[in-house]
Amino acid sequence: MWEIYRHIPSREVFTLWAALSAIATHTYADIEYNTAILLNAPKPAYDTSQARPALRLNKPAIGSINSLGQLAGMGDAGSNLLPKDTRPFFYDPAQHTAANLGDLTGDFAFQSVSPRNDLSKATDLNDAGWVVGLSSTSTTIGVTDDRPFLWFDDDANHANTPGEMRQLNLNPGAAYGSALRVNNNNQVLIHGDTGLYRASFSLGAGVLTETTTRSFIAPAADIADMNDLGNVAYTAGSAAYVWRDLNNNNTADVNETTQIPFMSAVSPNAAVYAINNAGQVAGTMRNDNAREIGFIWTDLDNDNTVDFTDANGNGFFEWNETSNEVLRFSGAGGLNTSIGNTFVFDINDHGTAIGGYFNGSDRKAFVHDTLTGIRYLDDLVDPAFTLNLREADAINNAGVISAVGRAPGVDTNQLVLLTPPATPIDGDLDGDGFVGINDLNLVLGNWNQTTPPGATQGDPSGDGFVGIEDLNTVLGNWNAGTPPGDAQRSVPEPGGLAMFF
Repeated sequence: MWEIYRHIPSREVFTLWAALSAIATHTYADIEYNTAILLNAPKPAYDTSQARPALRLNKPAIGSINSLGQLAGMGDAGSNLLPKDTRPFFYDPAQHTAANLGDLTGDFAFQSVSPRNDLSKATDLNDAGWVVGLSSTSTTIGVTDDRPFLWFDDDANHANTPGEMRQLNLNPGAAYGSALRVNNNNQVLIHGDTGLYRASFSLGAGVLTETTTRSFIAPAADIADMNDLGNVAYTAGSAAYVWRDLNNNNTADVNETTQIPFMSAVSPNAAVYAINNAGQVAGTMRNDNAREIGFIWTDLDNDNTVDFTDANGNGFFEWNETSNEVLRFSGAGGLNTSIGNTFVFDINDHGTAIGGYFNGSDRKAFVHDTLTGIRYLDDLVDPAFTLNLREADAINNAGVISAVGRAPGVDTNQLVLLTPPATPIDGDLDGDGFVGINDLNLVLGNWNQTTPPGATQGDPSGDGFVGIEDLNTVLGNWNAGTPPGDAQRSVPEPGGLAMFF
């Protein structure tokens, strides 16, 4: 289990370990939208103040959101002809700026009538702000004008500057290609007519260098995602796969690729859209009625196999069969998959997933976690918010969601950023948003004392006594949160203290 955490910082490892431990004690089954759960569940008032940012793009379609809440995607260049006249864009909510990245020809201009039908788009970005995507001056996808690119804001002016968009080499033997994903280890998924490859890069002094031989993953891919370990989930035709480089040789060896099982012999179809750093995979399976059923797969025993009870003995994960590793989004009521479709488009490292339920003209965005189940995002925003949230496309580890909204009676989609309310951090006794020396002093200063009910003088457990349990809470969450000032930024781990269990 610990192999998957080799390159992840210790605090994030603890979070992932806790999430997987909770999952391991939870038996997965088919789930449904439950109104009783919704009524009793906490209703976070998602902040919509950053909804509909002033992008000079009429129809945004978001590709990705990073830990800073920055977005990469595509939008039209002013002619309202998506997807036939698009440009990649990069949006920074902290700066309230949107950069039109144009294409490798240097076309950054917004034009009411474009001389070309460009299909350029940004598909992903990492926490360093690297943006990858497709640059094209063609009228159709899959021709020699398609080129993979990587963009970085070298001069930090929050706009595209000539030279900041770099053309990436095509895959071996390829005539065209596009960059699909980039992770926080500077690995890029590049696809073209000769297959799907993983490449690694470094960027210094404005020079982009490819650092290793490319890893061949699969002959084809329609959709793909990659986590920070370089594990890849991809869809090829009607089938979905997950590749993990188990022996770290940068090659997709036999037994390293897992196929997601089909639900139905009548409609054998599956797709994957996301893989998180805990290795959880999200996507859809198609049932006998040709309806899409969203799912999350967690490889609990780390055997690189989707385990299920194949009661019918035919290799299909059918409706009447169960799995402790697979959660399927289905059922009566809000998610009526006999007449509608459910898609899970993204999942963050805490296991919170987002997606959409589509039933004809009825489209609803949802969020799901293991504690409260599925909730429609329309129910979690201010009732005065005028857009109907139709689809959630991306979520980061802070819980910020990128969604698509539409005003009643209007056919134009608008970008919506949903920011969850701040949640208290265990061990943050002084309420400054950071667990550090001040909180430890509160525990030690009140050691072996009783406290009034509800007080926080060193008693995060709330049992009325300051002791070992409270000390462990502070030490177990040490350095969690954001330091309020420079005084605590250099506080080391409390190496001289040990946690007591």
